[in-house]
Amino acid sequence: MIPIELQLAAADAIELLASAVLPEPFQTFYMLVPRVSYMPFMVTKIKEQWLNPMLEMSGLSNTHTVIKETDIWFEYRGQPLKWHYPVGLLYDMLVSDVEHGELPWALTLHVRKFPPEAALVPSPSRQSMRDMFMAMVKEADFIRNGSTKRVMDLSKADQMQLLDGIHNHEFEKYFAIHSIIVSNNGGNKQRGGAPKAIPMRFYMASEPQEANSEGSKEAATNAGMAQFHISQYPVPLTKDEAEQATLADAFRICYEIPEQAGDAFVTNCACLCQGISVPWETPVSWLAENFFYADCFLHLVVVNTSK
Repeated sequence: MIPIELQLAAADAIELLASAVLPEPFQTFYMLVPRVSYMPFMVTKIKEQWLNPMLEMSGLSNTHTVIKETDIWFEYRGQPLKWHYPVGLLYDMLVSDVEHGELPWALTLHVRKFPPEAALVPSPSRQSMRDMFMAMVKEADFIRNGSTKRVMDLSKADQMQLLDGIHNHEFEKYFAIHSIIVSNNGGNKQRGGAPKAIPMRFYMASEPQEANSEGSKEAATNAGMAQFHISQYPVPLTKDEAEQATLADAFRICYEIPEQAGDAFVTNCACLCQGISVPWETPVSWLAENFFYADCFLHLVVVNTSK
């Protein structure tokens, strides 16, 4: 869970209330958000418990001051936040302080003037958000099993239960369906044995010349996210017939780094997953069982600790 402190952008407050200073009870809004959740899943609560009561108290609850959920977006220190990334991943990418962190996480809320120059897709409808989430779950299923059959075999009610479990923070509902999709972590032979590969993505913050090696599989995100370079590749559970693949092995595979060069690189880096600095020698099979996000991926942020 991540405690979040929200303040309304001054320009938005002026447009809504004709004042940059909000009424006393509404100057700051606090939330405790699961790391595996998403920003769009927060907006209903924000509207119902903060914005709408603020407008009603100010006598401005009318059609001219309607706030649409799809107009809401979030910012951290001038950086618009990507709504399709899990909250915990955003925090690890943008705060990435292995020792101290920043809690509560202070964010700015916007309800107007979506920034077109930020290369940020406008906030989605609830259905679009759910479609995006299910697409990620299907991709993870394909990486694990070579097909999307397990996800496609879910009934509409099962899919809605999976989504509602995340949206409403009712994780017992989520895990009831997740156990159907990912039921082979322990090598259950009745369900097809161990997975073919582990769905995982690395996010590395560095200058392009530091990250780009010839033939690399990564692709850079927009510069607004501090030049994060994303690398994804199906990582097998073992690197030899019997030896388990480690996090360091997965990193070398994803970025096509020779073993000796990779060992030297990871010595000066930390890998964050779910807010924890994970030892590079950790088996990827153990990570997949214990550190997965709601979309069934491992999202791993690599930060330089030598600076």
